[in-house]
Amino acid sequence: MKVKVYRKFVNTSNRLRVLLRPMSVADQDAVSKMFCQQASDEDVRFLKEDVRNPELIAGWFASLDYDRVVPLLALHRDRLVGDATLHRRSGAGRHIGELRIFLTKEFRGVSLGMQLLKELIEIGREMGLHMLVAEVVSAELAVVKAFRKLGFVRHAEFDDYFMDADGRMHDVSLMVLPLAARKEYLF
Repeated sequence: MKVKVYRKFVNTSNRLRVLLRPMSVADQDAVSKMFCQQASDEDVRFLKEDVRNPELIAGWFASLDYDRVVPLLALHRDRLVGDATLHRRSGAGRHIGELRIFLTKEFRGVSLGMQLLKELIEIGREMGLHMLVAEVVSAELAVVKAFRKLGFVRHAEFDDYFMDADGRMHDVSLMVLPLAARKEYLF
């Protein structure tokens, strides 16, 4: 799949038409607006990075490299409503990709997240990745359930692994989806 030319329209369960496409350098203002103006503190509480930091966002666009990170955007009527990314690891972990996702509040629970994740899973397969992982705050049961529906299995639970902006600790579930057949070794 050629990420640069990827475009797909999907319908949400509440019958809204949404365009999925890769992020481009022209999207910096829209991404900033989604995270900094549209999202509440609660909405971004469990994200791994401070997505409201203008320097962080500028860095994403300065180093846009689809071989390293595949960022898919979801747009409804020219308004950015979601962002899902596939982060390809390097070195000894180069066969592993990590999935991350964010949806604006009004686009949660309408199957858009599942569709974005399915697209990234397929992209991961086409990239030749052997495994996809996602770190999910364990208390976010709907998110854990969504990953399970996609075939992910909870491989580990880490106590107090995530600290939110208020300093509260949260357990994290490591969700794993194998994409390649596992080799069996006989000893």
